[in-house]
Amino acid sequence: MSRAIELFARMHEVRSVTADERGHQTLTGDVILAVFGKVQHKMPLGMDLLMAKYVHDVPAVNRIIDVMATWLNDEPSKRKDLAMALSYVALDVFCDKPVASQKRQLAALWRKYSDQAKRSNRLIKGWQVKIKQLQRNLDSCETQTAEERLLSAINEFEALIIKERRRIDEYAQCQFLKSSTCPRCSGTGLILNTGECPSCSGHGLFVPSVDNIRQHLRHIGLGRVSDKLWENELKPWFEKCLTKLYVYSQDAATEIAHTLELEIRH
Repeated sequence: MSRAIELFARMHEVRSVTADERGHQTLTGDVILAVFGKVQHKMPLGMDLLMAKYVHDVPAVNRIIDVMATWLNDEPSKRKDLAMALSYVALDVFCDKPVASQKRQLAALWRKYSDQAKRSNRLIKGWQVKIKQLQRNLDSCETQTAEERLLSAINEFEALIIKERRRIDEYAQCQFLKSSTCPRCSGTGLILNTGECPSCSGHGLFVPSVDNIRQHLRHIGLGRVSDKLWENELKPWFEKCLTKLYVYSQDAATEIAHTLELEIRH
């Protein structure tokens, strides 16, 4: 991540920030915000794209969607409904978010390989061991009261297991919506002492393939897309839309870096 984008992301956190340059000169938060405001006025779409990708700003996403809809007005597309659906996918890809066909796999990986999942597994295994110990003790109970006490303890541990599994499921569902980074290798593409990560095939990210994108259209209920329609109309639009998103965002990032540099010099 470039210094300009790093400052952009940090300025939207709760804590204040200053940019120290060359050991002496400092850009204050007010100056940095003024730079962002200037670029926002000059390049609104590019700044909205940066807001959507790095700050997860929902109003910015809505404005981007409105702009993409206007792009389609100039396209000779016969299936603008499918093209608009692909525009949403292009925005998800730009923001490093998984498409629908990848979310189930990512959720399973978060449930299995995240630090939260490892902690939950340790807790659950500990409770399961205690349940087995209590179940063995049931055979030696001499009174009904003792048996009921053991059964109550077993039920409590089973309830804890159910609650913990539900919690980690909710955590996994939340995490895969934020990013397409592979939780098994933490985005490195490599597994220690093993080599290439088998879950993401060494990419570190779950980058949607053409098949993933076509599957996504089926997943959201738009049905199968013929090869002819895909190759002649939808795929070119998807690539064109995604390219525009990257170009506009890169231009805005470059402008931020350039304007910050001018402020430092002055």
